[in-house]
Amino acid sequence: MENVTVLHRIEGLQGKSVVLLFGKTRAGKSTFINDAYGKKVVESTEGLTSDTNEISYVNWPIHVDDHDVFLVDTIGLGGSGGDHDRASFTWKWLRILHPGKNRKSSSKPTVKGILYFIDITDGAINEDNIRNLETFKALVGEEVLESVVFVTTKWSTKAEPQNRKRHEKNFVGWGEKIRREFPGASILRLDDTTGRLDEEDRNKLSSTERRKREGEYHDNAIRVLQQLLTKTATQPILAQKEMYAGGKRMKAGDTTLGRTVVRHLSGDIERTNDKKIIQQLKRAIQALKNMVMMKAFF
Repeated sequence: MENVTVLHRIEGLQGKSVVLLFGKTRAGKSTFINDAYGKKVVESTEGLTSDTNEISYVNWPIHVDDHDVFLVDTIGLGGSGGDHDRASFTWKWLRILHPGKNRKSSSKPTVKGILYFIDITDGAINEDNIRNLETFKALVGEEVLESVVFVTTKWSTKAEPQNRKRHEKNFVGWGEKIRREFPGASILRLDDTTGRLDEEDRNKLSSTERRKREGEYHDNAIRVLQQLLTKTATQPILAQKEMYAGGKRMKAGDTTLGRTVVRHLSGDIERTNDKKIIQQLKRAIQALKNMVMMKAFF
């Protein structure tokens, strides 16, 4: 869309207040951006596959309290399709964070905060969710966790007691894991009191009711950003620090993110008998381990 620009290098946003959005495909990242701006500025996913194929940012900032914030929409973790596997995710983020030939780093972090979206209807925390969290933590590190907010989405209304009970149980499970493995991070409920209507149900509302509901969604999104920005990051995320510290011969597999994804891919090899998939996984592992990033990216 003309409202967004593909993010090729994080240095292109140097000096700006940047908030990164992470989460699985269909967790609500793009929808959150539209809610925050109060209008459609990015494509949101209604189907089973992701519409977000690149890491991109909205061309103009949103004003939140004393901050002009640029929101960065990312490809979905654990999504469907070739652009959404963890190896592609790793390459795209390391390219964005790589300093290139200019290794002078600002002491002020560009990324001020990070939102990780969780579809509360997704059920119990499974292996896929665990891997996504491990990949996410390997990217951002532990030293910025106070600037991370986990946002649970797609809450049903309290008028739907059976769904609500199931969502509350999921929230407890996620909360326990986040507090244990992401100390300092927060977990919030988005649209908790209003519930979330899909596009089909919103089209059934009168124009007045629809405007009212969309105004509530906007207010809810702004409140999330306001809480996030009360504790802005004071240093870069882990992968960016590793990019600046590494030499010209640094490989993707030398980073915490690269090592984590290699471990995941190796586990995938052990779980399949499909020779074609095994060869694809082995090629991805070798690329992460052996390819020098300066040669790959520049």
